[in-house]
Amino acid sequence: MYIWRIILAIIGFLVFIIIMISLFTGGGKKATPSTVPVVKPLAEYASTDATVSLTTDGIVNGDELHRAIRITVSANQREVDVLQGYNPQVITSKTFINNQEAFTVFLRAIANAGFTLKIKNSKAPADPSGQCALGFRYIYDLNQDDNDLSRLWTSSCGSAAGTSGGATSTLMTLFQDQIPAYGTITNQVNLSATQ
Repeated sequence: MYIWRIILAIIGFLVFIIIMISLFTGGGKKATPSTVPVVKPLAEYASTDATVSLTTDGIVNGDELHRAIRITVSANQREVDVLQGYNPQVITSKTFINNQEAFTVFLRAIANAGFTLKIKNSKAPADPSGQCALGFRYIYDLNQDDNDLSRLWTSSCGSAAGTSGGATSTLMTLFQDQIPAYGTITNQVNLSATQ
């Protein structure tokens, strides 16, 4: 009878050890890998095929009236596109060459202006579609290998409208200054057309 007590005590102790190990190691479950891409410091993308873009999306109006202006910068080129409709079609485009050193400096400048800075605990949706309907949405994209690594937005409807904590006016100026004669290229674009 005494031997059975010792055996039960040993079994109880082993069960206790197994439970403790299971608690400290997550119960044997393997952690699922995160699907959220890790964004490196922007300047580290200078020697890659990454692109950064700023899209100024016009008011919510009819498909044939809707316009947006997108500026995209990479190590090889700078491009401005005028887009029409909600399934955007390029109606005007102008491209300029770029180089890695210029791209590196540009990436550092937009990083300093908060290009990938998220508003913590923002209640704004990740998708800006339909937000700030009578104003403009400013969408900041970091893309590499056809994958969005970062997509944030803000709007003309106030600082609380959006997911970006960046300096909107500084970012807009930095992107527009990448395009020679930006004003001439875009001066006929009506982002607020109602007729």
